[in-house]
Amino acid sequence: MKTLRGSISLDRKLSGQYRRLLRNLGLLMLIILALAIAAVAYFDKRQVKDLSSKLIASTTATIEERFMSFFETAKSNLRIAIEQLQLSQEQDDELMKQLFFRLSPFLNQYQNVSGIIITEVSSANAYLGILKPKPLESEFLVRKHFPKEWGNDKARLELWKDGNMLESWIRKDDFDPKTRPWFEDALQAEENEIVTSEPYLFHTTKKPGITLSTRWRKRGTGQPFIAAVDIMLSNISRFTQAMRPTENGVAFVLTQDLRLVGLPADRRYSDENAVNAVLLKTISEVDMPILQASAAEWEQKGRTRQSFSFKFEGRSWWAGFEWNDDHPEHMRFWTGILVPESDFLGQQSLQRNISLTVILGLGFLLALVLTVDAVRKFRHDLREAVSHIGRKLGPFKLLYKIGGGGNGTVYRAKHALLKRPTAVKVMLPQFASSESAKKRFHNEVQITSSLTHPNTVAVFDFGQTPEGTLYYAMEHLSGVTLEDLVRISGPQPATRVLSILKQVCGSLREAHAQGLIHRDIKPTNIMLCEHGGLNDVVKVLDFGLVKEIQQDAPDLTQANALVGTPFYLAPELITNATVFSPASDLYALGGVAYFLLTGRNVFEGGSAVEICAMHLHDEPVPPSQRISREVPSDLEAVVMACLAKQPEDRPPSAEKMSEMLAKCQGYGAWTQEKAEQWWSSNRSRLPMEEHADTHSPLSDTGQLVNMEGRK
Repeated sequence: MKTLRGSISLDRKLSGQYRRLLRNLGLLMLIILALAIAAVAYFDKRQVKDLSSKLIASTTATIEERFMSFFETAKSNLRIAIEQLQLSQEQDDELMKQLFFRLSPFLNQYQNVSGIIITEVSSANAYLGILKPKPLESEFLVRKHFPKEWGNDKARLELWKDGNMLESWIRKDDFDPKTRPWFEDALQAEENEIVTSEPYLFHTTKKPGITLSTRWRKRGTGQPFIAAVDIMLSNISRFTQAMRPTENGVAFVLTQDLRLVGLPADRRYSDENAVNAVLLKTISEVDMPILQASAAEWEQKGRTRQSFSFKFEGRSWWAGFEWNDDHPEHMRFWTGILVPESDFLGQQSLQRNISLTVILGLGFLLALVLTVDAVRKFRHDLREAVSHIGRKLGPFKLLYKIGGGGNGTVYRAKHALLKRPTAVKVMLPQFASSESAKKRFHNEVQITSSLTHPNTVAVFDFGQTPEGTLYYAMEHLSGVTLEDLVRISGPQPATRVLSILKQVCGSLREAHAQGLIHRDIKPTNIMLCEHGGLNDVVKVLDFGLVKEIQQDAPDLTQANALVGTPFYLAPELITNATVFSPASDLYALGGVAYFLLTGRNVFEGGSAVEICAMHLHDEPVPPSQRISREVPSDLEAVVMACLAKQPEDRPPSAEKMSEMLAKCQGYGAWTQEKAEQWWSSNRSRLPMEEHADTHSPLSDTGQLVNMEGRK
């Protein structure tokens, strides 16, 4: 049976290591998953946003550059046409009649110009217009309006091809250049300044376009004329239809009132007639759902000039709109760019996959390191657990390991003659050659053995192996530490807390009366036991840090070291570790009481230094404000008095504190019947063969902290 219990204890130890490994691997997997999600989010969102903004900006700049180049070319063409007219020797009406022969070669050369009109500024309504119906053919429709010859309401139309007039006819004419917006724009502008009209439908062809016009004078005569060239919007739309920012992205151009003047790439608009049928329509009037969705989102955002994302038919898109008005003499317009997010993801997939591979590779290496470290600890714990099992130390035979402390390992043992349960603490081998460690161990034994209070763990024997390893035997305790008590059943009733504190005060009263200070009172150093047929018997453990008030042993205490546990360290010990007193133990006991009542430490922080600073400067929150259950005011007053910053403001002694507890409401209400009921209900949940060795990272008994300069 004893062998079985030893096996169970060892199995629990290894199971704890296994659980820690699984916990660490699980945490590592969560970190890897978080990094993978972050990498995907970076490449799929942040970098895509950056790329989309850059792509939209560069595409917009390209369109603007092409448009400016287009208009500059058109303006240059108009100037060339005017220069051709300046070279002509004809005057007045003869000049107008000879214009066709001067300008038809010009129209053949510049395919983007679909027509030109010359009108006298001062005449009643004389003008000549040349229309090129088919851009790639040398066929022209000439419209002449000379009121002196045919009257104000008629014009002569001529059809020319390859330099020959095929037919001519006279017809009624209601066209008056002076009523057209481009005519007024040219009159208002400076002489020889070229202005661009807003997009509109041409009078003759009813096709969408724009007109560039200028006012000029014939050299020699000073006769004023206005010359204008027509440009079909379909010529402008060719730029946007041929441009794709990405494989599935599109570009388009809008007027201020959201009329289309440059169509996106779409197979439906490969024919010029289909293009002209859509141009100058608003987005809402055309069958382009993606444009309508982007424009609606853009309008909601107040026509922002920042790129943005939106959803359309379950897909994510990026959009950007830019207003182009840097050259007011040209057409002003909005450039729109739409790109599906999937196009960017395809570009980023390689970088994303490389990043994910690196993250997974590092995760695998870390997992391997954790696994190897865990196996090493398994082997170490296994060797340690079995190294002394069955060994005899004086009259004691070691049965199995039940725990460990800072400087030794605790084993369940049996006396060769006596039958009572015994625990033997054996100094760790690495300390066997250290005289300082031996003194500490010897000091712990001497002090503990001198204390006989029933609430202090009892020491039976002390010895040394031939190899120089020290050990001592003490009573074997069956119970639970206060830390495990709170972990198992949460904050404790005030009546039970009173019972526990009263017993601890009894143990400390004896120690303090002998001039001994525990210096490490904390939940893991106080056990609640089933002992001598009684339940809830308190045992104060681990007197390894006990100090005699009258004695100074510099070899046992490091200078500038904080000896104790930060969560329960009195303020005066933080600033000067040598000023220990009974009041410092009572401060720690106040922290234990706080923990029992609330399930939380008085101060909690991310580091020992931060917690120590709180002990020095922060006032504790009363327990009643940390939990929903009621805390008796008199008990709370005792706890808060123990937690006073100044030692003189705390209870003057453990005995006095015991008296204060005895006067609290509910003292004595925690009976043996209640205790027995609790133990019966929770015995299966209690740690088996545990000893006070489950310290958290902030519960090391030795903390070296430089507190100089802290305020």
